[in-house]
Amino acid sequence: MKYILLLNILAICTITDIKERKIHNSVLLLGLVMALLLNAHEGGPNGMLESLKGLAAGTALFFIPYLLGWMGAGDTKLTGIIGAFGGWRFAIHAILCTAVAGGAISLYLLVRYKKAGSLMQNLKMFLFTRSIYYLRDQDGQDTFPYAVAISLGTSLALGLRVMGYV
Repeated sequence: MKYILLLNILAICTITDIKERKIHNSVLLLGLVMALLLNAHEGGPNGMLESLKGLAAGTALFFIPYLLGWMGAGDTKLTGIIGAFGGWRFAIHAILCTAVAGGAISLYLLVRYKKAGSLMQNLKMFLFTRSIYYLRDQDGQDTFPYAVAISLGTSLALGLRVMGYV
């Protein structure tokens, strides 16, 4: 039941991130409250504690990339909610799967929009001068709504959990 709710929250966040480039705090707050209540109902105080550990782990793992400007606050809070639903171990698995999904999406976009040469130039500059020049589009940034990668990665982690691999 709780993972169906999590998948619905991920779907809503993905849609708003694609359409508006925003993940709404109201959806995240509802998700947090539901995760805490469901885990407390299922596991009592230990379930609540596991949920809080997951919240902390999920948020912490994306906090430094957020501080560096690599992702938005909504993405960071969303990974916290994922941890609140599944616990800290699940948060780690989901974020690892998210990294794979995000890398695959990024690689596809680099090839699709023929920016691989610019990527190589950026890597060369970073490795040899310790500075990096970011790729820019007409809005000033080359980004994609990361909730897509978060949703795909979390869904993959859920699938692996159901199959008994995680």
